[in-house]
Amino acid sequence: MSDVDGRLIRKYASLIMALATVVPPYTTFLYGFGGHGGHMSVSVAIYALFWAIYPPESSIGGLQVLNYYSLTAGLMLGFFNIIFAFQVIRYIRGKTSKRSTLVAGALTLVLPIISLIAALPVMLLSGVFVYIGPIPIQLATGFLLMHFAGPKEITSPW
Repeated sequence: MSDVDGRLIRKYASLIMALATVVPPYTTFLYGFGGHGGHMSVSVAIYALFWAIYPPESSIGGLQVLNYYSLTAGLMLGFFNIIFAFQVIRYIRGKTSKRSTLVAGALTLVLPIISLIAALPVMLLSGVFVYIGPIPIQLATGFLLMHFAGPKEITSPW
């Protein structure tokens, strides 16, 4: 592969990683629960870096794009996702190790899994179960880019 081809692959891989970080959601969080008329309900919010979908009963219900609430929540909760995106791009360019990139990827799951652990007792008590936790679209995309666009590992015949 020529140097021009390598730069083109790194450029497109960086663009794909940036889009995979900004566009898809990365987690769902328990927003609230309640009940009326003997019927229990659980409300879920979906978060991405620059947008969020809040349940209808919230004061800012529905899709929120690039506003104060979605940006602050998205950037605070997605902090590790941003770090992972930069690590993948650095790995593809040969400037960091595979191990540190994988650790950054694992960190993207920490907050969503903590959210799941915190929401589980509420769901068990209410008897209503919804998906709370990570949506690892960015993580899967990063791992695929690391595999296909990253530096080739030298294998020894021994």
